[in-house]
Amino acid sequence: MIVRYRLNLLQLLASTKKYWLLLMAYITLAVVVYEILDFQWIAIPWQVLTVSGTAVSFYLGFKNNSSYERAWEARKIWGAIVNTSRSWGIAVKNFIGEQHATTPEASYDEIKALKKRLIFRHIAWIYQLRRQLWEKRPWEHSQKHILKTRNNLLNSFAPLPIKDELLKHIDEEELKLYLKKTNIATQLISKQSDELETAHKLGLIDDYRHVALQEFLTDLYTQQGKCERIKNFPLPRQYSSFSFFFVLAFILLLPLGLIPIFKEFGTHYIWLSIPFTALVGMIFWLMELVGDYAENPFTGWVTDTPMTQICHGIETDLKEMIDEADLIGPKPDAVDGVMM
Repeated sequence: MIVRYRLNLLQLLASTKKYWLLLMAYITLAVVVYEILDFQWIAIPWQVLTVSGTAVSFYLGFKNNSSYERAWEARKIWGAIVNTSRSWGIAVKNFIGEQHATTPEASYDEIKALKKRLIFRHIAWIYQLRRQLWEKRPWEHSQKHILKTRNNLLNSFAPLPIKDELLKHIDEEELKLYLKKTNIATQLISKQSDELETAHKLGLIDDYRHVALQEFLTDLYTQQGKCERIKNFPLPRQYSSFSFFFVLAFILLLPLGLIPIFKEFGTHYIWLSIPFTALVGMIFWLMELVGDYAENPFTGWVTDTPMTQICHGIETDLKEMIDEADLIGPKPDAVDGVMM
């Protein structure tokens, strides 16, 4: 997530300079062919541009709306995870206690340790879910400069290997069980359920509270499944691909319709068609890029849902609930105006 008030114009120009240069070169070539070589037959009526530009705009609007819906849904899901996490924390804190114990072995220290395990394992789950959502998919952008930026961001916000990050909240014996599994986040919640079942058998939780705690785990599975749906099902590629082709076709036609219009103002005005046509073309191209990057909100890119920030907020809330504030990790800072 970009946390600047506005995008830096110079950085934006620098990141899109390749597109500007290619577009300016193409338009200059069109001007040379039209004016210098006198191939004026390449001109097209401006009405063609009007109709095609309108059609492309509608299609871009559809794609960008769909992309925004995916990005906003991702943020709503993580908002639900925050709410359920806080509810899980107070339920674990207050639903489990020696007042329900049926065995003398359930000491205060053991109950406190159980609560800590349940809270810390949940924190391990949110960080692990974040990592799993950052895994690369074939339809996500793979250009070298994007992968380089992505890797730099991931190293900044998740510098530890998966094993070391999990060991901050679960013990090594438990970790060995998860490393053999395909979906570690799923297994962490499954382990939570096993712990609750054991506590219920010991009488540390009555039937009503046991069911209530299990419902929280079910809701967490639901939110994880929603995240995985967005991650594993892209915006249908036909919509994304045709949008790219339509915008490209429109940009290629653009100078053929605008060059004759500029020439009507005078011979020298034809050269002004180069910057103005490039500006119009870049508006459409940037609209295409905005939708293209926003459609995948879990890629480890600058347009991502700020999962690290959300995870740290959950970690802070839950550890403070059980008086473990001294074990809260450092608050993540934005990197070059980006929070992940």
